[in-house]
Amino acid sequence: MSDNIKKRTLDNGIPVLMDKIQGISSASLGVFVKTGAKNELPGEEGISHFIEHMMFKGTKNRTAKEISEEIDNVGGIINAYTGKEVTTYYVQMLSNRIQIGIDVLTDMFLNSNFLEENIEREKGVVIEEINMYEDIPEEIIHDKNGSLVISGPQSNIILGSVKSVGELTREKIINYVKEQYSPENMVISIAGNFDEEDVFEKLNSGFGTIEKIERKREYNGKMEIKTPKTIIKKDSNQVHLCFNTIGKSATDPKRYEVAILANTLGGNMSSRLFQKIREDRGLAYSVYSYTSSFEEGGIITIYAGTTLKDYKEVVRLIREEFQDIKNNGISEKELQKTKNQFLSAVTFGLESSKGRMTRMANSYLFYKEVKDLDDVLKEIEKITVEDIKEVAKEVFDEKYYSLTVLGNIEEGDLN
Repeated sequence: MSDNIKKRTLDNGIPVLMDKIQGISSASLGVFVKTGAKNELPGEEGISHFIEHMMFKGTKNRTAKEISEEIDNVGGIINAYTGKEVTTYYVQMLSNRIQIGIDVLTDMFLNSNFLEENIEREKGVVIEEINMYEDIPEEIIHDKNGSLVISGPQSNIILGSVKSVGELTREKIINYVKEQYSPENMVISIAGNFDEEDVFEKLNSGFGTIEKIERKREYNGKMEIKTPKTIIKKDSNQVHLCFNTIGKSATDPKRYEVAILANTLGGNMSSRLFQKIREDRGLAYSVYSYTSSFEEGGIITIYAGTTLKDYKEVVRLIREEFQDIKNNGISEKELQKTKNQFLSAVTFGLESSKGRMTRMANSYLFYKEVKDLDDVLKEIEKITVEDIKEVAKEVFDEKYYSLTVLGNIEEGDLN
């Protein structure tokens, strides 16, 4: 942990990570709850995201309007987001207003009332959100792809379905909050210019009173990679596809090598697949890669938006590039380019109090420590082209390949 970062603990065990930044006049504070779509049991799909919405819908002390208005009135920002593994609530405030942000977040966590009429109203909002995404093919393909190629709760869709959201009850919501929004699942992170003692005292008098619970949820996080070829039939002018192979978990020692592989393939406009598929052949407008990493495993995905005429050729070129890297590795130039990009991304993140807040919390949630950035960069810097080739032989294997295609395609056309 960096000398500048301090860790203190509230009376109930919630860790508070503090990164004091001199010379600025703002602070970002976030409450990170280690729960998300992958923690949802059958019949709860979408509940993590739904609770995130409901936390803004009123407390014993404030209406929904007053929650946002109290932050808006002092020029602050309050927001939240839900992922597969973490749900985050945060404020960004002027330094001399941070106590207001803490007060509002504390009220939301301790006193949200989850009124029946608000739950029913918000169901309509979330169902409209689901329907909106259903109308955007590039959004559908990523959610559907994850649910098709991953076996395990990591495949759960964050928004849930119209059916699952419609069947959520106040009892389910209350029980989920009691079980998951507990001190052992929470981390509070603050970065910026703030008074350490004042902030800690305010947090301890509020968040420090959240009680631990004895009852635990049964959770089986076993994850396996499936290898289907799937057509999602939808009228669309484009064909959208995701080609996948196995990746590494968020804590695997070889996760950085996998990130370098993905970046080399489709991480930017000079990447191999962008150049080969879009620039050289004009077969797609959009081509990019990404990794999905969880505690239990991961996948590498190549996405392309192409045409009915060209999608098979795009798939062929992706497979060809996988094989080339497996056989020949990547060049020193490609490796150094990616290292430089990672260094830039880290540096850009350090220039934002929100970025520093988020990095500290995520590091602690998954490693139980805030990893020193210099150590992380040293780990990345020592990676060699030989290391990359070794990992490529593991992940670029036909037995892990899968394909999801969305468009106006006939069944059986992938064979």
